[in-house]
Formats: sequence, C-alpha cells, structure tokens
Amino acid sequence: MTKDESLALTAEIAGRICSGSLTVEYSDDEAEQARRAAPTERLRSLRAAGLLEYSGSAPTREEWERYYVIDALCRELSLYDRASGDYLRELFAEARRFTPRQLYSDPYMLDLSIPLAELGRFSLRYSGYGRGEIFQRDMPQLGADIVVPKLGFFTEEVVFPAVYEGVIPWVSVCPSEIVSMRPQIAAAHGRVLVLGLGLGYYAYLASLSESVEHVTVIELQSEIVQLFSENILPQMRTREKIDIVTADAIEYLASLRGDEYDFCFADIWEGLADGAPLYIKIKEQEARLGGIEFTYWIEDQLREYLSETEE
Repeated sequence: MTKDESLALTAEIAGRICSGSLTVEYSDDEAEQARRAAPTERLRSLRAAGLLEYSGSAPTREEWERYYVIDALCRELSLYDRASGDYLRELFAEARRFTPRQLYSDPYMLDLSIPLAELGRFSLRYSGYGRGEIFQRDMPQLGADIVVPKLGFFTEEVVFPAVYEGVIPWVSVCPSEIVSMRPQIAAAHGRVLVLGLGLGYYAYLASLSESVEHVTVIELQSEIVQLFSENILPQMRTREKIDIVTADAIEYLASLRGDEYDFCFADIWEGLADGAPLYIKIKEQEARLGGIEFTYWIEDQLREYLSETEE
C-alpha cells in the first residue's frame, strides 16, 4: 500500500466520521461472549499480527473491547480487503477506548457548567458521542510512510460543550481538542497570548498553571467574546488572570513590539486547508517578535501539509 493510497483511505474514513455515520452498536454481553469464545490460538495470531494488544495470558475486557469495536469497524468498511497489513496494524495500534470518566475528569469539565445561550448566529450548546460512535481522537501523522486515522470511541454516551454557528458545530471541548492542546498547555509560561477564544479551553487550562502570570486572548468574533464573557468567564477560578481583546489576530501581532508577552499559542483555524495560509502569516510575525515563544495547534500536520502542497 502506497502512502497516497493510505491517505485516500484515511480521508474516506474521516469523511464517514464527519457525516456521523460510523457507530459500532454492541452490548457488554456481546463483547464479553466474543472474548470468552475466542480460541487461544486465534488470540495469539491476532496479537502476532499487531491487531490485539494484551500483556497477560489473555486480553482483559478493556483490551478486548478496543479490538472488538475496531474489528467491527474494519468489517463494516471492508478494510480487511482494502488495506494492507501495515495499515491495519497502525490503525489498531492508534485506536483508543475512552470512558466517560476520562472526559469528565478534565478540569474544564469539572469546574464549569456551560449554559445554553445564543447571540447572533452563534450559540452555546452541547454536542456528544454515542456509545461506540467512532471519532478522530487526534490528527493523523501526515509525515508517516503509511497515514492512518487516530480513532477513538466511548464505552458510554458522553456530552460536551460546543459553540455552533447556525446549525454547524464551530468548536467543542471534545477529546481531540483536549488531547491536541496538552503539549502547548504544559509549555505555557509567563505572560501568555492566545490567538483564538472558542470556549476558552486553552485559556483556562493555561491560567491554572502557577508558571503563567496572565493570559490575553485575541478573538475576532464579538459574539463569541460576549457569549464567553457573560456565560463562561465568571465561572473560572482564575478569571482575574484572563483578559479578552476583540481584534484580528494577525493585525494584533503586527502591532506588538516583542516584549509584551513571553509565550503565544495560535489556534485560529479549523483544519489544514484554512490553517496553512494563517500559519504562514503568524510565522512571519514570529520571526519579527523574537522575544516571544510561539506554539501552534496541529503545527506538525500544518508543516507536512505545506511541504506536500509545495511539491
């Protein structure tokens, strides 16, 4: 299987996920019966093929459930016939099983109760995943020889806050957002500049760090700023550390001297296609503002995307 073939298959799976049509329906009893009925030799062959990971003499219920759901997905999409062994091994290796506790124990989810609210074309709502619904837990590694989606599913139904633009989800505190921001949250320090507000997830998590003195968030959409300021910011334990500025992020950066902030996190794009030109513009400002450490959401993927589009 070539890299281009793996990219095409991964894009197809992503498209199915975006359409909301990928859910593996199963019960605990069905999964457990399948685990108990699986012959030892079959388990060993699955482990040897890299499709089922387990450390003991047999897979635990949790280890088996992850395999069981992804196996059902592969059958539904005929991946065993269409994908190479390398693709399947990476697909299973990157898949993750999530419990509701893993989501709801996040500080943002624990501390804040997001109300339903609407302003102009934007609204605060809740989105979610059903049991066994397949989602992308993180961006794929585009620089790999074989590119596979990083899939996940929850063992029970979960809900999480989201901003909608009309009927279209704009941003949410979903697992992929949480996971993809962890390195940049851990790196934040001093006077932090955040480009893009969303639901304020990054701003809040960064502000909880003792190494962060203050967080300034730049957001272009005045409705988003108002929804956040009236409904979310007052609940934050560290609200005195957070300021919101309604402005264009690129224009705001162009007005800086270079010593106003210590750290900057940029997240003003939805994906690779719209993010690439904005990433280039911010990188130009980074070169000028040598006193600020810059980080970016999905930067590795943006770099790979740009390198491939330049070829």
